[in-house]
Amino acid sequence: MLFRARSLDEAIELAERESAEYAREGDLEVLDMVQAYRISDGDEEMGAGTEVFSKLHALDLPANAFLDRYDSGPAHTQISE
Repeated sequence: MLFRARSLDEAIELAERESAEYAREGDLEVLDMVQAYRISDGDEEMGAGTEVFSKLHALDLPANAFLDRYDSGPAHTQISE
């Protein structure tokens, strides 16, 4: 989720509230992990093409082995026609 917040603490609080509500509505469990990333100094416009998350892995694995190890599969993927 993308939140506009004045501080890291506020962003985490917003994320925790949102995840709790989402979990209640879907009868889901919230795990004890929230990550927050600063993506703008406030003077940048957010729009198409703005990167909001990226995670790089430095592992000596072939592509297929990497995907087998880290890809959770299409369980949360929506494909529209």
